[in-house]
Amino acid sequence: MLFFIGCSSSTPTLNNTKNLKPLSTEEKLEDFEYMYKILEENYPYFEVNKRMNNLDWLSKKDDYISMIKTTTNDMDFFNTLEKILSELNNGHTDMISKERFSRIKALYEQDRKSNKAWIKKLNDPKVLQRYSFNSNHKNSDLSSSNKDNIIRDNVNTKIFEEGKAAYLSIKSLNSFNIENDFKKILPFLKEIKDYKGLIIDIRGNGGGDTRYWTDNLVPALINEALSSSNYTVYRGGNLTEEFVQCRWNGGYNNFNSISDIDKEKLTNMPKELKDDFKYYCSHITNISPKSPLDFKGKIYLLVDKDVFSSSEAFASFAKSTKFATLIGEKTGGDGIGSDPAIAFLPNSGYIFRFPKEMGLAADGSCNFECKTEPDIIIDATKTSNLKDDKCIQKAIELIN
Repeated sequence: MLFFIGCSSSTPTLNNTKNLKPLSTEEKLEDFEYMYKILEENYPYFEVNKRMNNLDWLSKKDDYISMIKTTTNDMDFFNTLEKILSELNNGHTDMISKERFSRIKALYEQDRKSNKAWIKKLNDPKVLQRYSFNSNHKNSDLSSSNKDNIIRDNVNTKIFEEGKAAYLSIKSLNSFNIENDFKKILPFLKEIKDYKGLIIDIRGNGGGDTRYWTDNLVPALINEALSSSNYTVYRGGNLTEEFVQCRWNGGYNNFNSISDIDKEKLTNMPKELKDDFKYYCSHITNISPKSPLDFKGKIYLLVDKDVFSSSEAFASFAKSTKFATLIGEKTGGDGIGSDPAIAFLPNSGYIFRFPKEMGLAADGSCNFECKTEPDIIIDATKTSNLKDDKCIQKAIELIN
């Protein structure tokens, strides 16, 4: 189960190829109408956005149309669509820039069978033309080594007190980093396996790939299996089913009708579930030890508001299973589910993405809305001098 980092690029660039005719106003409006309809039928968080931000996105359609009409060129149109999507206030909902397109394509094509619905969209001729992409594109991340996608200095380790407190910081759960990172992480964990406590710092970690922790980090640190449960609910739109079918043969037929969700006895379900959603699915995450290090110390997970997507999934799992004690501030949420759906606009070929499901915690609460509350709430600001860091100070205090 993959999750891409939630943040969009701050200055998206998407230079048009010379043979692309500039979009007319009519074509831009047709593209927006297509986007609006896709989201209206599939997007799960309209009511959450009303509650959290007092913003009714669907009711602002005329405002958005006016914004589209004032765009002067294709890049302006792209940026305006990004502004419109930003009003949904969800880190998995945005336009895909040219730079991100290359990286996403490289990532999904690592497993073509499991990702065929995504790859089909990414390889549409209209999309490839818009993103100036072909198999010989020398500047793309795909045609270069995966090493180009590795984040440098992603992992930092430190000993605070010999025999007592060890520290591991992970900036991103980037899929391309897993192999290299664990060449550093595993020897460090072996070195500190007899320590009283391990501090794992994921503050500022916007996500990446859940396998970073489900298949690698957690299995090395546990001595017995851990299990957690959650749910996903679906609006029932046709586009979403393409991606559901890709990961679960049978599509929505594999899921339960939302009318049956009361039998799960979820106490904190969002009120819109029964009216706006059609299907739900229950999930159990089981993680067993793998080449365990026999670590018997306490684990402390440092979190903040930027912990999102697959790092949020880690925080949620760690708290629910008591794998770790969470220290810091409430997370960013949206960590239950799988990869966002993608769609391309019929005239421009621009790609946008959005969550295809709402993730619910074991009690039925919406993970994006309620997020994960740490066990110990404290100022989560990172400091350059780690020993002055309040989260780290609290963890060391608990270890001692």
